[in-house]
Amino acid sequence: VAELQWLIGAGVYLDDIETAVVALQAKANTQQNRYVRNIAIITLLLITLILVLSRMLGRRLRKEFDRFSTFFDQVTQTGEEIDCSKIYFAEFEHLAASVNAIIREKKLSEDKYRSIFDTAMAGIFRSQLSDGMFLEVNQRAADMIGYNVDDIVAKMKTTDMFTDPSQRQKLLSGLEQQGFVHDFEVDFTLPDGQEKAFSISVKAYPDKGYMEGVSVDITQRKRAEALLQESEQRFRVMAELLPEAIFETDIDFALTYANQKAFAMFGYSEDEFAAGLDSHDVFAPGEWQIALNNIAEQHRGEKDSHTEYQLLRKDGSVFPALVRVVPIVKNGKPVGLRGVIVDVTELKQIEAEVLKLRKLESVGVLAGGIAHDFNNLLAGLFGNIEMAKRFIGTKGRALKYLDSAGESMARATALTKQLLTFAKGGDPINELISLPKIITEMAEFSLRGSNVDVRLDIDSNLWQVDGDSGQLSQVISNLVINAQQSMPSGGSITISASNILAAAAKNVQIVVEDQGCGIDPQYVDKIFDPYFSTKENGSGLGLASCYAIIKKHNGSISVDSKLNRGTTFTIIIPAAVEQDGQVVVKADVESVNSSFVPVAVLLLEDEESLQQMTCAMLEEMGHRVDYADNGEVAIEKYRNAMAQNRGYDIVICDLTIPGGMGGQDAAQKILEFDPQATLIVSSGYANNPVMANFMEYGFKGCIAKPYRFAELQKVIQSVLDSRMKQL
Repeated sequence: VAELQWLIGAGVYLDDIETAVVALQAKANTQQNRYVRNIAIITLLLITLILVLSRMLGRRLRKEFDRFSTFFDQVTQTGEEIDCSKIYFAEFEHLAASVNAIIREKKLSEDKYRSIFDTAMAGIFRSQLSDGMFLEVNQRAADMIGYNVDDIVAKMKTTDMFTDPSQRQKLLSGLEQQGFVHDFEVDFTLPDGQEKAFSISVKAYPDKGYMEGVSVDITQRKRAEALLQESEQRFRVMAELLPEAIFETDIDFALTYANQKAFAMFGYSEDEFAAGLDSHDVFAPGEWQIALNNIAEQHRGEKDSHTEYQLLRKDGSVFPALVRVVPIVKNGKPVGLRGVIVDVTELKQIEAEVLKLRKLESVGVLAGGIAHDFNNLLAGLFGNIEMAKRFIGTKGRALKYLDSAGESMARATALTKQLLTFAKGGDPINELISLPKIITEMAEFSLRGSNVDVRLDIDSNLWQVDGDSGQLSQVISNLVINAQQSMPSGGSITISASNILAAAAKNVQIVVEDQGCGIDPQYVDKIFDPYFSTKENGSGLGLASCYAIIKKHNGSISVDSKLNRGTTFTIIIPAAVEQDGQVVVKADVESVNSSFVPVAVLLLEDEESLQQMTCAMLEEMGHRVDYADNGEVAIEKYRNAMAQNRGYDIVICDLTIPGGMGGQDAAQKILEFDPQATLIVSSGYANNPVMANFMEYGFKGCIAKPYRFAELQKVIQSVLDSRMKQL
């Protein structure tokens, strides 16, 4: 005891203990032997039992394995599920249940595949790689080919269907390189002879020796594409043939398309277009912003789609154009513009011509009325001067004054004719005329006494024209006088005349060219306007008359002038066509043989002074004269004279009778009861078409006021001669 530092102990005798240990040891050995013997017996029995049980279990396991093997063979061959009720081992039962689940999933997958295979809108097929023999096709593929499934599988080959065998080689080459192809377009010729187009996607299985694919019949699509391409090509050709510029832009107004007319209109090449060209490049300065505003207003529905702009060519020149645009819409959104450009330069020129004609017409209404009244006054004065000269003789002191008065009257008559040439309806009195004589005589006459000479270059076989020689003479005279006045220091005028054949139309071209001061560009467009003149004492009627005369001869007149270099006028008049038309008998002022027989003349004239003067002229000629101041009286007198067998040989009818029946209506009434009546129409109002086409209205001749004694005598003699020839 450590705390107490004590040692405690006990003792015993060992002899007794050893005896007890030996006894116990002997007893233990006996028991051990007995235990080992029992264990050996039990072990032997257990081993025997195990052997018996093992033999029994081996037989059961072998039988279970045989049954399970049979089930698996049945699964692989028929796909039927394993009957788990006949399996005794739980492990095998679990394994069989898993196999059955796999079988059910496989069947479900196969059912889905078969459903897709049978109901797919595309054709599905499997064929051999070697010869193209069909191994399997769905109903859609069979419908595409036009046969039943059973008639296709193992009986038909894809190799026999390729219209172009090289397409199959391309297909196999693609499969060999990539193992698959997508959207490969082929043409098949079906057994019934039809040709169809297909798009196929195929995957190859070289190890299995076949390929699987999907096919879509694109025959209708290809036809639609062909029709669309044909339509696009047709409309593209039409767009190229149009006389207007066609264009398209993207959303940023960059040009994406333009036809050939657009290139020609703006002067750009296709290479320049391809390099990039914006819409604003073709607009004159300041116009592009206006265009943008108009496009915005159009988009909002506030403005029409066509507007006139000033556009810009590549060379910098500006021209007016009408631009019409519409938006290009895709998926409901604007992606650009499509439009048409019409060059309205010619239209503007035509509008200017129309405006000019309207000015002429408005002035013509006034001029025609003034000219009619003025001509009546001139006719009286002319007639009285003519009669006075006849009675005075050739040696009277008053003769020179009467001649001077006659010259003044002639100038007044010329001015009146200028008014009449652009008066509304002032048609020319046409006849078949030769221009060389008119050109030569008028040029020489107009330049007589001046320091300007004329050079003539006239075709020897110049075609004749249907025209009014008096009016055309006035045109040549006016142009020559203008040219002479532009060269106050002298110079030369060149007049050429030639035949022009264009588009199966025969025309005569007259060119008058001077070396004068030229015309200021700002006045070139106005020189044909009535009463426009740059001369201090000019009337402004000369060129306006020329313009009106040429237009009424269905011709054209144009001018080209450069300051200090000269002016050139070009006239084009249609040549005469071969047809049966009247030829107006033109009276001259030469003495007329007065040996014809006097006749009875009825004069229809409302102006008393002109009536008295004309009656005096006719009586001086030796005719018996009666007169009427309106159509009704003239008809009545003519009818009464016929009834008394002293009819009138000639009736001279004034067209215009204010407040009464005029000469045209009176003539028609007379012709109704006497178709052989000899009628002459007379008027100082040239805007009546009866004067230009008198024969269509039953008249045998015409004479315009004011007229001279010899002119009246010539017309009367001509119609009487014509009547005698008919008899």
